[in-house]
Amino acid sequence: MLSSPILFFGIVLLSVLASATYLDSKTLDSPAGPNEQIAENTKAPLAGRVVRFSGEIGKGRRFEKEIGENLFFRLIPVGLGWTISVGSKRNPEHNFCAVATPPYRGVNHIYIEGWQFRNSDNTGPNEVGPKNVNAPQEVREFNCVLSEADYQKAFDALQKLLWSYTYSKEQVNEAERIHERLSKGSGTLTIRDLKLNNLGVGKQADIDVMIFEVDLNFPK
Repeated sequence: MLSSPILFFGIVLLSVLASATYLDSKTLDSPAGPNEQIAENTKAPLAGRVVRFSGEIGKGRRFEKEIGENLFFRLIPVGLGWTISVGSKRNPEHNFCAVATPPYRGVNHIYIEGWQFRNSDNTGPNEVGPKNVNAPQEVREFNCVLSEADYQKAFDALQKLLWSYTYSKEQVNEAERIHERLSKGSGTLTIRDLKLNNLGVGKQADIDVMIFEVDLNFPK
């Protein structure tokens, strides 16, 4: 069994090049509704909660915020940006999003990298047209399981679902049922401002600074 979901869920890196760009800045001024919680009461039960917060992060830095008892939202630095992660304090390498956010192969919303915002020949922003790199943009939607126990169940189920040819039909069907029944939260990370660097023909853009807002919704 693989010890890390990063090895398990590969992202296909497209070969792109870069040049300077800034996305439009937007105000992070979106007040919570009556049932939304921005307060730092991380010991309150998760059921039915909506958690909203914003942040700013620089290249190579790690962002972490406790969102519930023994539950943390993280941005984990990778080569060209960050990976969105939710996980426990005990095993931060277990990404509860990676086992609950499809597709489980290829480009996924949880991976934020600079090249995704540039076109394929590095001559401008990633806009509609023949040079579009077909990657997620400023709004990233994701799901997450809510405990270490459910992470392991989801991980084991996905082993069978992704390599179904090595298991019986009954085993695959049972894995699908287990995965579907797991309690999951949902979230959206919205990029409000972004500065790219490492720009120029023959290079891949990475991210200098990202300003973002996160909304998390937990099931009742």
